[in-house]
Amino acid sequence: MSGKPRPNSIKLSRKMQVTNSTGLHARPTSELVRCAMRFKSAITLEANGRVCSAISIMDIMTADIRSGAEILVTAEGPDADHALDAIQKCLAEMEKKGL
Repeated sequence: MSGKPRPNSIKLSRKMQVTNSTGLHARPTSELVRCAMRFKSAITLEANGRVCSAISIMDIMTADIRSGAEILVTAEGPDADHALDAIQKCLAEMEKKGL
């Protein structure tokens, strides 16, 4: 689960773009949360001046992240690099899935 990072964990950040036509509404956000929950790292999204937990549907949806928005994704934990890769892939595949 994406929870509190362990001591001596790796913290990485990466800028990503929301490319699906509808932005992060309910279905795409659910997909993103499912992806983030697979990792031990604590994962956050920063957009529109807000920092959101990547495992909170309501947190992400209330940030009003629209299509074309640039977000900063940060992962802190033992699998931070894999978590960022997976989140980036999830965001990229949303359009293909019709989300």
